[in-house]
Amino acid sequence: MSLLEEFGNRYTEKPTEPAKVILFGIIDDLTGRSGFGNEWDAIDPDIKEELLETNLKIVTENLPQN
Repeated sequence: MSLLEEFGNRYTEKPTEPAKVILFGIIDDLTGRSGFGNEWDAIDPDIKEELLETNLKIVTENLPQN
């Protein structure tokens, strides 16, 4: 399943991976804001996937390692 599909299913299949919980929470907050959600919807799915992958990497790299 792609990251974009996981994001689309975030309410029915809640992520358990900490980095995804953080990333999806941030993107969910942004897309819920007036105007930004419309812009997100207009972005090509391939670009959305790339954005999610890039930002997941950033979050993962900045989480403390156990």
